[in-house]
Amino acid sequence: MRGSWRWLLCLLAAPVLAQADPSTLATEVAAGRHPGMHAMLLMQHDRMLASARTDALPPGGMDIRSATKSVTALLVGIALDRGLIPSLDTRVIDLLPELAPHFSDPRRARMRLRDLLTMRSGLDCDDWTPGSPGHEDTMYEQRDWLAFWAAVPLRDEPGTRFSYCTGNVVALGRILAHATGQSVPDFAQEALFAPLGITRARWATWNDGRDTDTGGHLEIPPQDMLRLGQLVLAGGQWQGRQLVSAAYVQDMITAHTDIPDRPQQYGYLWWLDHTRRDDLPRTRLLMAWGNGGNFIVVMPELDAVYVTAGERYNQPDALAPLHWLRDRVLPALGTTAPDRD
Repeated sequence: MRGSWRWLLCLLAAPVLAQADPSTLATEVAAGRHPGMHAMLLMQHDRMLASARTDALPPGGMDIRSATKSVTALLVGIALDRGLIPSLDTRVIDLLPELAPHFSDPRRARMRLRDLLTMRSGLDCDDWTPGSPGHEDTMYEQRDWLAFWAAVPLRDEPGTRFSYCTGNVVALGRILAHATGQSVPDFAQEALFAPLGITRARWATWNDGRDTDTGGHLEIPPQDMLRLGQLVLAGGQWQGRQLVSAAYVQDMITAHTDIPDRPQQYGYLWWLDHTRRDDLPRTRLLMAWGNGGNFIVVMPELDAVYVTAGERYNQPDALAPLHWLRDRVLPALGTTAPDRD
């Protein structure tokens, strides 16, 4: 997920510039007044406050790019809950023994599953830095993405430093396939999507179709993005059924690493932020974030989920949905949040 990040330092602390009007915003989106943005949904207390889609929205939904990573985090949690993966501290080499030739370095051999989930693999891989040895654009040019990732030089001790690397999440896809004995799409459909009523999710592939792209490019309708957000809001429960353990969900949305030079923190492939202005309702912002304007934002203290879907890929205005969140959504959601320490 690429784009300008400077705005993040002040986004939720900047002055509110418009009145709280999510229903008017939805009308604007539906009318095509925000080109490239094709859907906006806002739900609070299980009630839809705003819903819009344009005629240009594909029936199967948008390619949500790196918001896919947050879906992968949920699948890892389900595999852990079922005992298919021993623990988050299991070494990557024990989960991917076919990569043994690349893990002879004792430091690399110490890389754990949790290091992939928190973007702390230690590899010289940074998708935000053009020319990085492990950059996703270079990976996409290869037939075997996993072999490319495994050969990236080690830069840091695993588990010590955040560096945004899509290859880490691609490795999680192969780990899921090994652990579950199923393809990622089959496991996702059985364990997560079918219980949620999601029927049109479409995964991208690599390795001539033999592996699933778990780091990006999932196509899913915005109403199903909303269901995923509701699942996280409810601590992994859906219609009385615990799809992902509450303990894992809580761990997933707990800060495990700081992001250098940025105010956000990172859980397990979920972005973690909170409102900062005194005149905005106080809430955490738990985000699945994808290039193009694709967001799932869970606001626990407000019992709300906000979703946008768009195709403003690699454009500065792909960040507009977060400005809408500040200016036109959050002010409408009330100030019911309890004080934070």
